[in-house]
Amino acid sequence: MASKDVVCDVQQSSDSSSRGNGSIPYKKLIQALLAISLGTIIEWYDFTIYTQLSKTLSKVFFPSTDPALQALSFWGVYAVGYISRPVGAVLFGHLGDTKGRGTCLLISVLVMGIPTVLIGCLPSYHSIGIAAPVLLAALRLTQGLAMGGEFGAAMVYLHEIADPRYKSVTGSLGYISLGIGVVVGILMVVLVISVIPADALIVWGWRVPFLMAITTLAAAVILRYNMPESIEFATSREEIDEDYRRRLKQQQKNQGGIALGDTVTSSRSRSTSTDMAVATTAADVVSKDALVVNSPDCKTAVTAADVESRVSAEDKHYVPVLELFRGYWSGLLLQMGYEAWIGASFYLGYSWLPSFFAQYAGLSMMLTLWMVLTCMVLFTIVVPVAGYLSDRGQPRVTATICICVVAGAASVPMFLAFRTQNLAACWLLQAASLAMTGYTMGILPAICSSIYPAGVRISGFNLGYNLGMTVFGGLTPLIMTAIQTSTGSIFVGPGLWMTGMAVISVACSVLLIKKYPLTNKFE
Repeated sequence: MASKDVVCDVQQSSDSSSRGNGSIPYKKLIQALLAISLGTIIEWYDFTIYTQLSKTLSKVFFPSTDPALQALSFWGVYAVGYISRPVGAVLFGHLGDTKGRGTCLLISVLVMGIPTVLIGCLPSYHSIGIAAPVLLAALRLTQGLAMGGEFGAAMVYLHEIADPRYKSVTGSLGYISLGIGVVVGILMVVLVISVIPADALIVWGWRVPFLMAITTLAAAVILRYNMPESIEFATSREEIDEDYRRRLKQQQKNQGGIALGDTVTSSRSRSTSTDMAVATTAADVVSKDALVVNSPDCKTAVTAADVESRVSAEDKHYVPVLELFRGYWSGLLLQMGYEAWIGASFYLGYSWLPSFFAQYAGLSMMLTLWMVLTCMVLFTIVVPVAGYLSDRGQPRVTATICICVVAGAASVPMFLAFRTQNLAACWLLQAASLAMTGYTMGILPAICSSIYPAGVRISGFNLGYNLGMTVFGGLTPLIMTAIQTSTGSIFVGPGLWMTGMAVISVACSVLLIKKYPLTNKFE
């Protein structure tokens, strides 16, 4: 069998046009980073305009004379987008760990962006009745599936293509893009509210921000088409191929005493990128044209193609999520708990506090939007600072523990300060809360990516991240509203909830250091 070395971008890593981990040419690296950023911006732009237009959308889709019931209905549909995220994490995790990071990221941005535009086309409750909120919930459910795969896959991709010296700061680009998406979304809502009269806003004005997403969606799809694959993923696929060959060889021996010669190794590159392949030398190709099957009755020639076809059939049965549960279920649970306060604090400050301030602190909707805007700018600045300090050797999980201890102790006093209705107090405390959250999120990708090997990394990161963010983050606005409605505890009840989240994060962080010490160390 003829063999050739596969010339690839890995071999070009020595020239000066390469960056990051040395395997991706500079132009492709920039394209990949921009593609990841645009996809994440779309994701959080959509969630921002949905939450910041909460009062308007409640009137459009959930007309009711009871404001509390209206709020519960709105946040209930909001929560639907999070309930479907773990399912999306499994689906897109399987896709990313078997077919490639690029394929996963291209499909996820389409599934995220198209429903965003369609929401802007929905008829109101007054036009089609109960079908309007049902359709809204269905589109949010679809977006939740995409979010389950999009953000985690993006974080893993950034971690894998990053220069080992800058893993944390490169991974933080995802949360920087998150901050940009939130800021752009808020600015769009502010513009719409300022320019369009209140009556027109309810009729058609609310649609504008959703329909505007089509431009960034088109750009993201173009940039994500044919993205370069990471070395770590390509290597992991080679290892998985070899593992299946070992299993097949053992199975054949057990069934009929079959000898497969000296070696059968992969001659295929599993990279999905045209820009990168793993170098294959003559020694990597099957060493013999035919393999001899020894049995008591006969000797039969089995070509390398026969073995290859058997391996391909076996390969179809590789299910990353099963491998994940076999070897890394504890990491999955600890990641969920580690994210408890992080997720709850982010959704508290970014999505729930604006409507809370408008209702209980007497602040105008426009003012609460400016508060969130400035706080998210601060959040976006803090994120890369955390990544930089982590890359300089700061213990990652230990930093999270310190922040959670402070936040847990301050939660109830913070809500009691909100009761004063003092603008400065509300604004500063919201900023402080989101700044602490930004610091923990700046190091989260490096921490959680370090739990899993490349072969199950997207499945593990996605599932752990989305379960944690759904249970402790996305459901927090609904739970806190329910606490207020059912108990009448407007300030203390939500504060105690946040304290509980901090306790869970601290406990899981301690166990994470013990079980997976690499998460707390500079690589």
